[in-house]
Amino acid sequence: MLPRFLTASYPMERHYFMVPKFALTLIGFYPEQKRTVLVKLWSFFNFFILTYGCYAEAYYGIHYIPINIATALDALCPVASSILSLVKMVAIWWYQDELRSLIQRVRFLTEQQKSKRKLGYKKRFYTLATRLTFLLLCCGFCTSTSYSVRHLIDNILRRAHGKDWIYETPFKMIFPDPLLRLPLYPITYLLVHWHGYITVVCFVGADGFFLGFCLYFTVLLLCLQDDVVDLLEVKNIEESPSAAEEARIVREMEHLVDRHNEVAELTERLSGVMVEITLAHFVTSSLIIGTSVVDILLFSGLGIIVYVVYTCAVGVEILLYCLGGSHIMEACSNLARSTFSSHWYGHSVRVQKMTLLMVARAQRVLTIKIPFFSPSLETLTSILRFTGSLIALAKSVI
Repeated sequence: MLPRFLTASYPMERHYFMVPKFALTLIGFYPEQKRTVLVKLWSFFNFFILTYGCYAEAYYGIHYIPINIATALDALCPVASSILSLVKMVAIWWYQDELRSLIQRVRFLTEQQKSKRKLGYKKRFYTLATRLTFLLLCCGFCTSTSYSVRHLIDNILRRAHGKDWIYETPFKMIFPDPLLRLPLYPITYLLVHWHGYITVVCFVGADGFFLGFCLYFTVLLLCLQDDVVDLLEVKNIEESPSAAEEARIVREMEHLVDRHNEVAELTERLSGVMVEITLAHFVTSSLIIGTSVVDILLFSGLGIIVYVVYTCAVGVEILLYCLGGSHIMEACSNLARSTFSSHWYGHSVRVQKMTLLMVARAQRVLTIKIPFFSPSLETLTSILRFTGSLIALAKSVI
């Protein structure tokens, strides 16, 4: 049985960015969150923890490269995600006003779609967004927790064999010696553990925004498609609509064209907000997966489980981006096909021109424009091929 908030029976309005809102509110970075003094202090504390964690992990990994490559990779693999999470945190803070405006505008536009068929679209895609982002949250939570569990189990086994406890943190980091000795060690351990969860919630927030906006834009395009087809419906193709009826259709068609233009404008605005996040994510994802696979080949026991979970989490992140981009592209193509298949030829020349203009505009599919590529399932295929090449290279070397 799924929790109620993952089902279609859950109140639709509460599905709207539910998981990203929960994740980012947890660290004080949700754009619509009231910025009180306590929230600002809490968000700065989380920023500091994440930033110092990135430095400590990177320093540890670089320090151990000439000493032990397996230990170095055990630090450098998660630090790539930590640095990417820091980029996402900074981008969300930098664009918080623009994100707040987008969230409110898209909410307003989707709330206007109230017919039974449109509510069906909303229920389908709202629930899908919540389920997929919750899946990402679960994968990230399991990945971060597995590092701590691995460290604890390793030390418990060492103690069972009469060996000393290793005073290290769950994620390989370099700290001043007093922080890795009692009585400060438990505090350091908890802060490093929280560092892992900050990394997770930043991913869930940023990736959830991307997927959510893509699916909500898809809803708007599907609703627009229905409105265009219904407006151009002609009961008897042999009878021409009256002049008054044609004038009404022209006015409503102008409103539909404006709606289409606004969705395109919102997509452009989203591209401007998400460009750094998405570009950094796709540049590093193949490297992270490839490094994780190398770690799987180098480690044994619990180490393999940790990096298998890690690889699955990164794979889910890439899937969310590509799935969201593909949904927008398919909605644009469906809008063009449905509009052209409607009874546009049974109307006046002006209506025909407006209809064909919309068809031409819809054929230029809306995409989240990122330098060098656009997120789609085709892009996912390319990433998997590149990752396969990295794995093959790693196997040949090892």
